[in-house]
Amino acid sequence: MRRRPLLWGALILMASGAVTRAAGTVYRILIVRWAGAEALGLFQMVLPLFRLASAMATLRLPVALTRVTADGLARGDIPAVATARQATAALIIVLTALTALAVAAGAPFLAREYLTDPRTEPLILLLPVAFVPSALTGIFRGYAEGRQNMISTAAGQVVEQLVRVPAVLLLLSWWVGAGPQQAAVALVLGLGAGELAGLLTAMVASGWWQLEKKDGSGRTKLRGRPRAPRFIVLDHIRTARNLLGMSLPLWAATVINTAAQIVNVGMIPRRLLAAGATMTEATALYGQLTGMVLPLLYMPMLLVFPVATVLTPAIAESQAVGNKASARRHFRLAAGGALAVGLATFAVCQAFPEAVPRLLYGIPDIAPLVRLVGVAAPFAFTANIFASVLYALGRTDVVLKTFVITTAIRLALIYWLTADPRLGIGGALWAIVVDYALTAAANGRMCARLLR
Repeated sequence: MRRRPLLWGALILMASGAVTRAAGTVYRILIVRWAGAEALGLFQMVLPLFRLASAMATLRLPVALTRVTADGLARGDIPAVATARQATAALIIVLTALTALAVAAGAPFLAREYLTDPRTEPLILLLPVAFVPSALTGIFRGYAEGRQNMISTAAGQVVEQLVRVPAVLLLLSWWVGAGPQQAAVALVLGLGAGELAGLLTAMVASGWWQLEKKDGSGRTKLRGRPRAPRFIVLDHIRTARNLLGMSLPLWAATVINTAAQIVNVGMIPRRLLAAGATMTEATALYGQLTGMVLPLLYMPMLLVFPVATVLTPAIAESQAVGNKASARRHFRLAAGGALAVGLATFAVCQAFPEAVPRLLYGIPDIAPLVRLVGVAAPFAFTANIFASVLYALGRTDVVLKTFVITTAIRLALIYWLTADPRLGIGGALWAIVVDYALTAAANGRMCARLLR
């Protein structure tokens, strides 16, 4: 396995993903029973703010650090790696502090005007307890993945869940009968405890304290301890600019995707009403699409996402030393594996369209949607691989350009097709299929061209 770090890293992430998903399933069952629906609702209201704050605090800089670290270590440019780490740490620390101040200052407005529930104000004020360690973890994980050290990421994910679940249950047991607001506070504090544990794990397991370089025989040589990070960007302007040049397109894509999801929430039910559905039917159909059918597409991603994660540093390293043959080999293997998983998912959805939803949800009536979502699988999974390759090649601008175009097409198709009475909610799903297909075609063609 040590001779095949790509496979080894992917298997580690798959195993950790299985553990965290199992723990997450148990966690969701327990909090529904212990905290209650109202407390869970309050927590879910502030969870998008947590995700937005985490994105603002990192600007996707860890992805850029992964690419720069892999490139620098492959070329033996240890000072470049050290500078990139310092610049990334400085940027994320400053951004995290500013985000925390903004969240604290905006808590009253966000609670009363945006979320329209004053009980969420203390939850919003507590969010920095969770997103600050989450953002700082990105520094260490980005560096570790650049070294193709997936143990740091895998261990951090597992530890987060193993700490979060008992922390929440312990707090809920202390505050029995305190009301839904206090129970929601327990959920936020438990989230923070898990993120802090993940941060500490990443710090220990990332190899941050020693830089490495491979000699001619492929063995790893330690090259001494780097200087302590100087959280000043003045000496690292060029590095910071390069990192931001790679990370900002990804951050912009994240923001656009969030905005598109918000648009979908309002547009799909309205277009279903235009197709002749009642409000109750429109709400139920939207729930079927987002809560039942699309998750079927994401379940097999447990096999694809780890490969996409380890692919970025592997191809960046091969590209840095001019070994395009190795980069092409990694690309073909990863894309072929993702395509195989996609085709298998397609076959299952076509062969058992009623059995799958009956087994999972007890609702076999969504069989036509299950067949249709299977069509999207080969495109969605390979598109994930193609995006990772473009990250490795430093072409995040291509990812953003493709994303903007396909998102605009998807929204237009949703508006047009969902209002067709013959398609209904199936029209929205067809729009998603087209989105994935165009994304895979455009990014796949660019990957082939760049690795030619």
